[in-house]
Amino acid sequence: MTANFDQALHQHFAAIAARDIEAFKSHLTDSETLYTIVQNGHAFTSVAETVELHQQWFLDPNWTWEASVVHKVVGEDVAMALINYHYRPHKAAEGFHSWLTYVFQLQQGQWRIVHDQNTALNYAAFARAAGIEMK
Repeated sequence: MTANFDQALHQHFAAIAARDIEAFKSHLTDSETLYTIVQNGHAFTSVAETVELHQQWFLDPNWTWEASVVHKVVGEDVAMALINYHYRPHKAAEGFHSWLTYVFQLQQGQWRIVHDQNTALNYAAFARAAGIEMK
């Protein structure tokens, strides 16, 4: 089961790096509900919203995203991966690190994401990269 999970995680990372929205979608829950919580605390609550968010992000050819798995727990039908990723909006920009927690569930023989939570390690750096004004 762990090998299958590792493969699913690797395939999901590859879909993000390749900006492949169809591959990305294939890793999401087959339920309508998917909480995706982004760095500013906003929670998207549906698969459709998460797909739209990533579709827009994938249109930008300039960013880089490098992920490494810090910790994982794999059960019979539920697994969790804690990821630290480095994001740069473009090559010359200051990058920042974020925590990313994915919760997967085994659905119809495939590991699928049922929860996605991002937490910026340096919110000010994230805000600058995202063009958010800090008050």
